[in-house]
Amino acid sequence: MKFRLLPAVLTLALAVQTAFSQSSASFSGDEDTYTYQGSMFDANPLSNQTEIQIKAKQLAGEKLLLAYYYFGQIYVKDSITVDAKGKGKFVSKEKLPQGLYTICVKRTPVFDLILGGDQTMTVKIDTTNHYDNIVVEGSAESADFNDYAMFMKHLQRNSKEQNERIKELTDTAEISKIKAELRLMGASMTEKQNILIKKYPQSMCGIFVKGLQSAEFKEPEGYEQMSDSMKWVLGYAFQRDHYFDNINLSDERSLHTPYLSQTLDTYMDKVLIQRYDSIIPPALALVEKSRGNENTFRAICNYMLQRSVKSNIMGMDRLLVDLGKKYYLTGTATWADSTLKSNIGKEIKKIEHSLVGDTAHNIKLQELDGNYRPIYDMSGSQYTVLFFFEPQCGHCKKTAPQVAELYEAYKDDPRVKVIAVYMLTDKKEWTDFIEEKKMQNMTNVWDPERTSFYWYWYDTSSTPMIYVLDKDHKIFAKKIDADTLKLIFEHELK
Repeated sequence: MKFRLLPAVLTLALAVQTAFSQSSASFSGDEDTYTYQGSMFDANPLSNQTEIQIKAKQLAGEKLLLAYYYFGQIYVKDSITVDAKGKGKFVSKEKLPQGLYTICVKRTPVFDLILGGDQTMTVKIDTTNHYDNIVVEGSAESADFNDYAMFMKHLQRNSKEQNERIKELTDTAEISKIKAELRLMGASMTEKQNILIKKYPQSMCGIFVKGLQSAEFKEPEGYEQMSDSMKWVLGYAFQRDHYFDNINLSDERSLHTPYLSQTLDTYMDKVLIQRYDSIIPPALALVEKSRGNENTFRAICNYMLQRSVKSNIMGMDRLLVDLGKKYYLTGTATWADSTLKSNIGKEIKKIEHSLVGDTAHNIKLQELDGNYRPIYDMSGSQYTVLFFFEPQCGHCKKTAPQVAELYEAYKDDPRVKVIAVYMLTDKKEWTDFIEEKKMQNMTNVWDPERTSFYWYWYDTSSTPMIYVLDKDHKIFAKKIDADTLKLIFEHELK
């Protein structure tokens, strides 16, 4: 059984190889600047420059761009104008970073080109049939990859045609025949890839193609007798732990591909179980795998940092805390300036004591009768809701009656209690708000002497702020609205 590195045997792998055909490709401006140690990969140390001669009669007078892929984006590196004889030349006195490049006409990528150790070559372009007849001469590695890319382009076209035929057919025998042909196409693709990987095991061509292949799951003894659920567990564990076996995340050349960022997105969004505690450990493991090179480390670390900030999955802010404490605030992330580190530090200080899955701090608050009680003593047997509010907050004015109405149906249920925490010190404002919003059934508390430091133990930087604690006083949910609270009640308190 194989668990594919990319979602489909043919379609996505082929699409990656023909990325130049995507009109949606976006450019991110002119040449970017970054450090690259090229000599360690040089196959031809005698040639220390890049020279790409272009021969394209049909493109006489056209401006061509040489652009490179970098972590999901395309950046322009150089430009030339093809002369009246259909000739031009991209030249760099120093070798360009190894990776996948693309030649663009009218800022549209038209075909891709591998630049490995030998970057001296001639590219013959015939536009008669939509760039289907491109020949690369000189660099053997670049020429072999071009042949492979042309092969993949034709294979993609044939695959598409066969899949369209299947949609129109009703004859099961004919459908089975076409599916067998598609399997043969997949096998021929794998065979071509394996030839290149064997021929260029340490060069860009082999590195690129290997990254398109999946690690193969080997069925353990007794696999066929296992239950479906056990097979799923084994399959999931394999994908979680081996999804990047064929991509070296500490090799900077992996950044110069169109598929690395896409593969990371697929892994984070579709392969891993979408819970914070299922996502964060593998995410941190990927960061560790990238640490062999400063640029890959920076790219993967920043990718995960953005994930921690933008994720809609509850609890993912823990990833920000972990990244910040391990890399950014220790100086390990050498690229982080003082502003970034300061911002990360402030965010960590705000949220680190109230992360989902951690035990909530047992603060003491004062009830209406003047007695102080720890929140654990006011808890429900299964769930406790902490509702932090300020009466002048517009959203609080809307949310308070919603929570009060929701709790009305559970006010006599010992499994759940709602503790409404007034965050200011004006008692009249507090009691008036309780009366106005009909919050009498809640446990109403405040901290007039400011002795609980609730703002330190709980992130209340925005209001209203709702936390749900479980029977062990661990934070089950946070930063939710009244509708989400209702769903939790309906699901957990059946």
